[in-house]
Amino acid sequence: MVSSLILRFFTSICFIAGFLFGAIGLSQLASDLRAQDRLGILKAKAWEITNQLTPDQLVGQVIHIAIPGKTVDEIAKDEIRKTYPGGIILFGKNLGKKPEIVSLTNDLQKEASQLGLPPFLISTDQEGGRVFRVRDGIIEYPGAMAVGQTGNPEWGRTVGFMTSYDLRKMGINFLFAPILDINNNPFNPVINTRSFGSDAKRVMSVALPYEEGARAGGALPVIKHFPGHGDTNVDSHLGLPIIQKTLEDLESLEMVPFKKAIENGAEAVMTAHIVYPKIDEKYPATLSKIFINDILRTKLKFQGIVITDAMEMNAISKNYANDKPGVLALRAGANIVLLTSWGETAKKFREQLKDAYANGELTETKEDGTKIDLLKQAVFLQILKKLELELFAPGTISNPLVLEFWANREKKREEQYLAYSGQNGFLKEITLDSIRSFPEALPGLGVDLGQSVSFCKQPALKKSLELGGIPSFPASQLKKQLARNEIKHYVFESSGEKDIQLIAKLAKAHPKKNFVLLHGGTPFYPLPLLPNLQYVLSFSFTNESWSALGTKVSGKQAIPKVDLTLVPENAKAPEKGAFPERL
Repeated sequence: MVSSLILRFFTSICFIAGFLFGAIGLSQLASDLRAQDRLGILKAKAWEITNQLTPDQLVGQVIHIAIPGKTVDEIAKDEIRKTYPGGIILFGKNLGKKPEIVSLTNDLQKEASQLGLPPFLISTDQEGGRVFRVRDGIIEYPGAMAVGQTGNPEWGRTVGFMTSYDLRKMGINFLFAPILDINNNPFNPVINTRSFGSDAKRVMSVALPYEEGARAGGALPVIKHFPGHGDTNVDSHLGLPIIQKTLEDLESLEMVPFKKAIENGAEAVMTAHIVYPKIDEKYPATLSKIFINDILRTKLKFQGIVITDAMEMNAISKNYANDKPGVLALRAGANIVLLTSWGETAKKFREQLKDAYANGELTETKEDGTKIDLLKQAVFLQILKKLELELFAPGTISNPLVLEFWANREKKREEQYLAYSGQNGFLKEITLDSIRSFPEALPGLGVDLGQSVSFCKQPALKKSLELGGIPSFPASQLKKQLARNEIKHYVFESSGEKDIQLIAKLAKAHPKKNFVLLHGGTPFYPLPLLPNLQYVLSFSFTNESWSALGTKVSGKQAIPKVDLTLVPENAKAPEKGAFPERL
């Protein structure tokens, strides 16, 4: 009897569980089908818009250009009317106060509409830290390396969401971040603190949630620089980096975050101007069909937008100017050729693409004889993304299924923004959590309150130290303060290698005194290792970062040890490689 009851009970539980799991499965299936229906509707509209464009307009759509000022002046209008660009990239020179930015982006979209063009993707590099274009109307978060040091996925998601949301509200809909490069080469001159870390695990733990958050925020994030720009000692703005790694090498490290981000739903990728001779001996990744089509598109199954890094960078302009780089990029599988200028450069790229299209160079024949219009395909993917971002005028899409989805998405976005903005985007908490020490964890000096003095002048830093009980003195008082036996800790600030060497010299001269150097910005200098010298690092020059340095060092809690590959003392950077003779 008892066993029969148990059997009945167990059967009932299994039935209920099966019903629930079945219901969940059906719900997920219905959701997936709705998503497919929405995508089908948007794809059909994207092709309709693409097929209405003239050849000149199609050519222009794959080119993104810069403009000279903070308004849509006659130069900007003339360039737009000549090029028919698909997007505009904005730099610091274009970006004033928030109302000016809103006016600029609105006027740009009006210009596109008046010319009968699809709306612009309006982009900027808003990485935080070293690369911070918009200064007004947006939270000034520390850079990627600072956020990466927290190791907190939720901080990454918060920074990505808030940055994207604030940009979108100003009309900037294309965010060139996050960087997924692993800065495993401490001599890297261009990535440096722009990276989230020195290992794949840390980069993925924070950068991938950043990308997710940015997608939810409303501006389209771009993961960069594929297949990885972290292990180079050459700045591709100035020269052509050459890395002697195999595809297996890249797949085991540099490409790991990119692969995971793509699996996670990333929708846009920027390529790197780097040559990997063991994979493609002739072309850098930006111009390489092996990298974009075979690896990124086919092997990693990426179906979104591929945008080149700026084509004026010396890596391209000094080495491939005569190879029609815009044509090579599109033939390789890119959708957007990024220019950071206008005028003659835009004209040159426009003409090379126009001639290539007329000559059939942008048409590809598949094995079954099917012909693919590479230019139209590139434009289609870009327009599809503009539709998904709701950049087109209301009424362009009228399907209730899509409109309901967009309305629910916007509702969730606003709810998320209110949750974050109530805490000022958690700026203070994130910045405090990012502070690290080197070479070992450092007990906060608050445990020895009254036995520390500082010689810091940076206003936010000085204020936070004094609030924490560490008084500041001018440099003229240094000798006097060093003579005080009751003082155990001497605190200094640093923003560069010269400051580091001066304090190290002072520490050597006074081996019985303890020195603490509060360093902003990059930590990738040779850091002298002395028993009486500790470094406290912020990786960032924002006011909040300087303030956090003072707050942490004057507190009582230990400051965690940095998790990075730093430069060994007396180390020398390897020689910069020269490009091999062209064939």
